[in-house]
Amino acid sequence: MSDEGTPTTEQPWMSDSEVSSGLAAPAVLPASPQIPTTRTSSDAIVAFVLSLGSWVACPIVFAIVALIFATRAEKAMSESESNLTGSGLNLAAKLIAWINIGFWIAVLVIGGFIGIVLLLAGAGSGPTRP
Repeated sequence: MSDEGTPTTEQPWMSDSEVSSGLAAPAVLPASPQIPTTRTSSDAIVAFVLSLGSWVACPIVFAIVALIFATRAEKAMSESESNLTGSGLNLAAKLIAWINIGFWIAVLVIGGFIGIVLLLAGAGSGPTRP
């Protein structure tokens, strides 16, 4: 500002006296460019939470639902043109869910095999008579 209280070309703002008296028009600032916002996919978050929860309760059911949410999240992220993030979270959810499904399938197969072996081992033995 100059000594007289009027704005100069280097300083486009107004003094307090100019604003209160209405002598000068307010300076208009140029519009700032829009910065695209990114956010984490809520489906990816839900898939990750469900895949972790599948180790605690309803293992196969929660893991399958987590895979469904992960697929939805992957589709939404590919269509969003970089506005949605969370591909790492989505990948982790898929890995955890598939590991859980594989683990429980292995448990069921091994348990079934052991059950069949025990059943067959006991089938040949009967009560012995003295």
